[in-house]
Amino acid sequence: MKKLILSLAVVVFVSFSLSAQVSSQKSDIKSKTVEQQKLEKQKAEKERLAKKQKANPQANNPNAPIVTFDKLVHDYGTIEQYADGNCEFVFTNTGRDPLILSKVKSS
Repeated sequence: MKKLILSLAVVVFVSFSLSAQVSSQKSDIKSKTVEQQKLEKQKAEKERLAKKQKANPQANNPNAPIVTFDKLVHDYGTIEQYADGNCEFVFTNTGRDPLILSKVKSS
């Protein structure tokens, strides 16, 4: 009987200890001031913008090359067997910097 009471007391003590730790962690999270949250949001926004600029460094370049196509789609209609299926897409560089094409592939 004494072992049963002692075991029950240990279980109750452990459960209260764990719940107290969880509630103290929650109160720590809630205790952050509004100012700290604003600073964290601003820092995250700056990091996001920095990643975006690294991903596309030409986005802010007014002299960047610009590719302009005369047409984007060509409808072949019905093609006879063994017929030539070639089509040319004419493009021009309307930007100021030179346009460099590399690893060009057709689809």
